[in-house]
Amino acid sequence: MTVTQPTDELSCELEVRSFGTRLGLAFMLANRSASARTVRYFHPFLQFELHVTADGQPVRLTQPDIDTPSQPRELQLAAGATAALDTPISLRFASDPAVDASSMVWTIEGSPRPIELRVTLRLAGETVAPCSARVER
Repeated sequence: MTVTQPTDELSCELEVRSFGTRLGLAFMLANRSASARTVRYFHPFLQFELHVTADGQPVRLTQPDIDTPSQPRELQLAAGATAALDTPISLRFASDPAVDASSMVWTIEGSPRPIELRVTLRLAGETVAPCSARVER
């Protein structure tokens, strides 16, 4: 369910976790360089672009407006180390039971089906190349 996409120094692996009918996301960052890295981001981590496809075709993703305070954070990665960067965002299919008005739940158009998720992380001062995962539903 995960695929690693390396960049020059950081690689990203997208982890998709099932929570009932919802899908949770987490990003595993690996420092591929020979020296320690400091990754700067904002918590809660919301600085990413998510694209969904099914059978090679784009699928509409509805993302409610998010208005929540955030704080700068740092993640220390030793050479060769890996660490998780979690996001409060979860995904649901439109045909699944309705959710509350939470802005942390994004909706994938249609009924559950196999999909491909492709994410580009926007960290402070850098972009991490896309990581992706296939989800069988």
